[in-house]
Amino acid sequence: MKRIITLLSIIVCLNSFAQETIDAQRPTLTESNTVVAPGIIQAETGFTYIDQFYGLNTFVRFGITERLEFRFATAYASPNLDLSGKVFIWEGKGAIPGLSFQLDYNPFFGRQNYTLSATGSLGEKFFYTLNGGNDFSWYGVGLIGFSYSKGCIFAEYKYHENYQQLHGGVTYILKNEVQLDINGGLLDYTTPYVGLGLAFRLKPFDRNKKEEPAAAPIAE
Repeated sequence: MKRIITLLSIIVCLNSFAQETIDAQRPTLTESNTVVAPGIIQAETGFTYIDQFYGLNTFVRFGITERLEFRFATAYASPNLDLSGKVFIWEGKGAIPGLSFQLDYNPFFGRQNYTLSATGSLGEKFFYTLNGGNDFSWYGVGLIGFSYSKGCIFAEYKYHENYQQLHGGVTYILKNEVQLDINGGLLDYTTPYVGLGLAFRLKPFDRNKKEEPAAAPIAE
């Protein structure tokens, strides 16, 4: 039983298909391989303080099918409206990673970004995520994380042709539908930053909802 509970906590932190708790992407730089369940609307937002500047990052996710989600305003570092689609390719097993592919597009500036994501587990409590992509320049991101009963702790490194970034943070599941996070790091090894975030979800079209059984008639 203890092994099962631990594995479930890893799945939550990896944005698992299982929708027992919120499936949040933030605050990591890496994209996991999974998508939001069908019928779920999920908002993820946060503040970042860097070099005497405060920035607000927000994006919204919609689960379309078991293998597809749609997003808008997905660019953490930009207030411009980006549109995005993410396709789940296959589910991993243990250290063998699951894969997904994501395409981001900004219709106003013609900016686009392709990302291939791989996520796998390293034992009962540790996991990893790897990303590779191109936003007109090549980049790669690697993450190592540790799961605990209410969330996870992670550290990651991003190499981009134009910059490098060290990043880490902690997530905490406040309720099944709400996640809090604190994160921070170094940009180009010299510029520190720190951030706070919130993610929550709504289920107006959740296809997995179970209908409540009709109440039995009460004899008078």
